[in-house]
Amino acid sequence: MPYSLHASLGNLFAGLVVCLAPYSGQAQSVPAAAAVPGLAASPAPGSSFDSAAAWLEFTELVRMQYAYFTRPGIDGEAILTDFKLRAQAATTKAAFRDVLQLIAHNFADPHFIVGPLDTLDYNVVPTNSDLVAQYRDGKYTVVDVRSESEAQRQEIRPGAQVVRIDGLAPQAAVEAVMGRPLAALSGVQIDAGITIALAGRRQHTRQLTLQNGRQSRTYTLLSPEVQARLLRKDSALSTEQRGRVTVIRFNNSLGNNATIAAFREALAAAQSSAGLVLDFRNTPSGGNTTVARSIMGHFVRTEKPYQVHVVPGEERRYGVPRKFVEYVLPLAPYFGGKVLVLGGHWTGSMGEGLLVGFSALGVPTAGSELADLLGALFNDKLSHCDALIDLGKEQLFQVNGEPRENFVPTLYRPASEGTAERDELLEQAIRAVE
Repeated sequence: MPYSLHASLGNLFAGLVVCLAPYSGQAQSVPAAAAVPGLAASPAPGSSFDSAAAWLEFTELVRMQYAYFTRPGIDGEAILTDFKLRAQAATTKAAFRDVLQLIAHNFADPHFIVGPLDTLDYNVVPTNSDLVAQYRDGKYTVVDVRSESEAQRQEIRPGAQVVRIDGLAPQAAVEAVMGRPLAALSGVQIDAGITIALAGRRQHTRQLTLQNGRQSRTYTLLSPEVQARLLRKDSALSTEQRGRVTVIRFNNSLGNNATIAAFREALAAAQSSAGLVLDFRNTPSGGNTTVARSIMGHFVRTEKPYQVHVVPGEERRYGVPRKFVEYVLPLAPYFGGKVLVLGGHWTGSMGEGLLVGFSALGVPTAGSELADLLGALFNDKLSHCDALIDLGKEQLFQVNGEPRENFVPTLYRPASEGTAERDELLEQAIRAVE
């Protein structure tokens, strides 16, 4: 059963320790850094953990219901084959879950999370992350830095080359995250691995060595889960007046139903504005469709489609395809002025749905690639290993038929966030709607 479509990642595991995050290591010939804690341990006295039954339960769930089991750069069967023996060698539930966390990393989908989480697990991306990086031409490069983050405060900028992560070369750090040698990974998996590695482990500081040009510098950074924890105490949204333009920022609040009334009030106050900028760049934990439709409803006069759902699990199990379209219906007050919507690498799940939806409504969008949290989110608990599994069971598409994760804002910038001194994307957006 779904605990909430597009539900906040932070909400699911908020009660488990302090914030969020999973992950650990694999078998075969991988570096020592990728070893999985606890796999060599003997079963606890009286333990009757059945790893074969646990593996069957997990793989049936993923094969039958995970909507993104196979996609470009991801071969679901190959991933399961690589980890099968390792999982079945686990002698405890905790060791088995460590292997499942590695498997989740290999699917390169931030929506795919295995809990419960402990302090040594990696931070969940994008909720508890402040850097995005890519692997190109043999180099690991920072492509974006989260606004108001520890990394931004210490003046890390896009373009920096990653030299070391907690003492490991970036390749070794990626292999530790993925539990597989680099040669076995696709480009999609390597990009996911370096970004997870840069986020570090829960409640632990990170030591990053980065190079800009000929100069290198080592940074000691707090875990980005600290920023995520503070954000949960913030107001649902904040409003700023810039001349004749109103800017409304959403503070990771798309899963909070109080946002519905807060946005309605903010929009009522902005009726005399010439233009409106809606900033979804700080919504990494997603939300729910009720909040999303309540926001978009103020910008339509008639019902309009904004998102398409496909449920592969029904066809896999019964041979009967299922597909449906979600609509936005009008809500008061209507805003008829110019509007521009912002998104970026920390726009996740329902935030992505909002960018896609506004684009379908004809509202211009601006920013970078989005966070690529795949599908409509559901939650399962596995009985044999006590794992909590977040999984996208519905594929999501734009109304033009393109996958949601392929969406790129109209006004594109590789880095969507500003520096501590200046937010160029926001300034450009304000000029566009004045």
